[in-house]
Order: sequence, then structure tokens, then C-alpha cells
Amino acid sequence: MKKIIFIVAILSVILSCSNNKKSEEIKKENSELSKLEIPEGYNELIKSEGDLDGDGIDEKVIVFDTDIEGDYGTEREIYICKKENDEWMLWKTIKGPVLSSDAGGVSGDPFNDLVIDKDRIYISHMGGSMEKWYYNHSYKYIDSEFRLVTAVVDYGISCIKWETYHYDLEAGNLAYDLSPDECEDYIIEEYCVAIHEDYDIQKSDLPLMNGFIPGDNELKLPDRKEVLYY
Repeated sequence: MKKIIFIVAILSVILSCSNNKKSEEIKKENSELSKLEIPEGYNELIKSEGDLDGDGIDEKVIVFDTDIEGDYGTEREIYICKKENDEWMLWKTIKGPVLSSDAGGVSGDPFNDLVIDKDRIYISHMGGSMEKWYYNHSYKYIDSEFRLVTAVVDYGISCIKWETYHYDLEAGNLAYDLSPDECEDYIIEEYCVAIHEDYDIQKSDLPLMNGFIPGDNELKLPDRKEVLYY
């Protein structure tokens, strides 16, 4: 009987510590909140809602086109908001992951989409001229910060070839696929032979979402001259 009472007491202490830790995390997050105010000249591009921190309550992510001119057109900002007392409050302001308005080359605005799936924010871009490119980066809330966890990079030339790099930063691996591009006007097999390769990549700290610029990050592949820009 004493043994059972002892075990129950230990479990009570563990649960109490766990609840206190969760309560402290919630208080810390609430202390980071501020009134949501949209600066003059900011135009909303897209918004999406979903539970990003696992507390069972949806957050809201909004992408704004700012009136700030940079080297490649107007810059973009991301607002991540939490609801407090039925009012949306600003939690995080993030710059970098959504490219500027003219960063798509001759294609113009490269921003394609932002979606929340489960606990991740997915942001996609596309651009290029004869050679097209497509990026899809996903970010997850880890250790009180949003961090990059996967990057999919596609390059393609119409009716010739399509290359896909799927980089999983959490797992430390990369899959590469080269395949003929579908086209009715050409015998595409003449230009491209399908290839699949897998690489183990040395793990490193996951990049912060804030300040991360798609396509501006270099990864040298093992035993190959090619460099991946993700």
C-alpha cells in the first residue's frame, strides 16, 4: 500500500511540474503578443489559419506586400498572429521567406502560395524564363522559433528535362530526381535519361525562418560538383 502511495505521489509531482512548465510557456508566448496594427501602405497578399504550436488553437499567418522598395521590387513581410480574448494579436513578424515582387525574373512576381498543413507553414515560389524554377519551403515551430525543415527545389526546361531536389534538413538527407519533361511535340527521351539519387547530408542547426531568403543558400552535394541553391 505504501508503495502505491509513493508511486502516486511521484506521478503527481511529475504532472504538476509538466503543467507548470506548460503554463510558463503559455505565459511567455502571451508576453510576446502585441496589438495587431497594419502599417499604412501594406497590402494583404494571402492569409491562412492552422495550429502551429500544438496547443489546439489556430494561429493566423498573413503575407503583406509592403511599400518598401528593395533591389527586386517591393519587399514582403509575414505576420503570425495568435488569438487572445477573441482578438487577433501579433505574435511574430518575419522577413525574408517571401521573395520581393520582381524577384521572379522575366516572370515577374515569384510568390505562388502559402498554406498551413498540420503544424507547418509551406511557402512556394516560381519564376525564370526558358529555364523555369520552383521552390517550396516548409517551416515548423521548434524551440520557441520558426525554423526551416524542408526545401523542394525544381528546375526545368520545357520539353527537355525536369530536376527535383528534396532536402529534408531535420532528417539530414536529400533526394535528387532527373526526368524528361512531358511534351507532345518532341521525343523527349533523346534529351534526358531518368535518374534517382539519394544523399546523406551532415545535419546542422535548422535555419531561422526570420531572415531566410529562398534560393540564396548553398549546399554542396557529396561527391558531386553540383551545388544546390535552396
